[in-house]
Amino acid sequence: MANNLSSVSPVKLVFDPAVEGGTPYLIIEPNLQPVDTSHQSIRLTAYALDPPEIIVLDTQEVPVTPTTKYILPHRKKKEILGIRVELGNGSERTVLGEWRALYFPKGKLINYRGSKLLKRPPDFKQFWVQTRAELDSVPMEPELTPISDWVDYHQQKQTSQTGRCYRVKLNSFGGIPIVCYYMVPNEVNPLSGVPSKKKYPAIQIMPGWGAEELPNDRTAQGIITLSVNPRTHGPSKQYFTTPIDQHHLWNITEPKEYYYRQAYMDCLRALDFLVSRPEVDKHRIGLQGGSQGGAFALATAALSPYPIAAVVSNVTYLSNFPDFVYVSTNGSGPTFGQFYTDPNLGDKVRRTLSYIDVANLAPWIQSPTLVCVALQDRVCPPVNGIVALNRIPKTVPKRLVLVPGADHEITDFMRQENEVWQKKYLKY
Repeated sequence: MANNLSSVSPVKLVFDPAVEGGTPYLIIEPNLQPVDTSHQSIRLTAYALDPPEIIVLDTQEVPVTPTTKYILPHRKKKEILGIRVELGNGSERTVLGEWRALYFPKGKLINYRGSKLLKRPPDFKQFWVQTRAELDSVPMEPELTPISDWVDYHQQKQTSQTGRCYRVKLNSFGGIPIVCYYMVPNEVNPLSGVPSKKKYPAIQIMPGWGAEELPNDRTAQGIITLSVNPRTHGPSKQYFTTPIDQHHLWNITEPKEYYYRQAYMDCLRALDFLVSRPEVDKHRIGLQGGSQGGAFALATAALSPYPIAAVVSNVTYLSNFPDFVYVSTNGSGPTFGQFYTDPNLGDKVRRTLSYIDVANLAPWIQSPTLVCVALQDRVCPPVNGIVALNRIPKTVPKRLVLVPGADHEITDFMRQENEVWQKKYLKY
């Protein structure tokens, strides 16, 4: 059971946003770890959010034991409901968590396609056609360097028994280089000049917020992987990093200069490389990522000029901004919200984000797509992934996986579902 509570917390909290109907609720369970609770209680503050106003609907004090199920009060209309949980007595209280969810008195969140505010700007198609043309004007000029000893995504230093790892440098959007890691089976030597007689399925993997995407060795399964590090991530930082710490805010009022316009093109440039490789089966390429990487996977599928066999997006980021900025209570969502609603900058920010919102890009996706959402996620709420998936055309194979009790994380169950999806469509 996932939650971000301190190890000394006397309770475990499980929030259920009721995506399949009904009313959101919170379960408070005593922690198995013995903790002195004689002078503690739990304060619950339930509210409705009418931005920017918070309307308190109920406040309760409940004991730490026994288990309590608290159903959020509502006003019998579609709205954002919230619950804030604090531990302690009097004025000395510790916030244990805060969750929000869209409530539908009729219908179900699982069928939601987004609010009326979620729409493309008039020049949306032209914007991305021009952006891709700018990328195409930059020669890729790939440089491959073998790596004999490397660190894989499990953080274990090792040399693969079944594959070779290469550092790949590519010229990307605006002439800025990026660095990827390329894992191929031992039978493949990309530097030999002799094309591989066998073609392999390949998966392009993209990173979460600020993370380095390390080599991912799936060569034992006969799969090539390309781990992509867009600008400001991992080894690509040596060529470019944003002049501010929070790259998601860089040039947020200027659509053509915004960070994610460029980062999406970095992911497409990596795909250009993958498609160019003679050892890759161009009909069995998949895209994969979690959080920011989940947004990259959807955006790359939408903007790709090549057929993509399978897409996997876990705990999706950068989606459904008109709801995301209000439903998220942790991570960068609240920061986006400050800019999104700013009386001076808001109009420009909303316009910029409408171009990179993966829910606006989703109607262009023609690839079988799996979206996994964590129902307790406060960073990328499940509504993000749900809306993006629902806006993919009905004719496209797609599946939504709901993971109760999980917060902002890629669980083992998600990984299992990812592999099932990839095996089905990449045919390995």
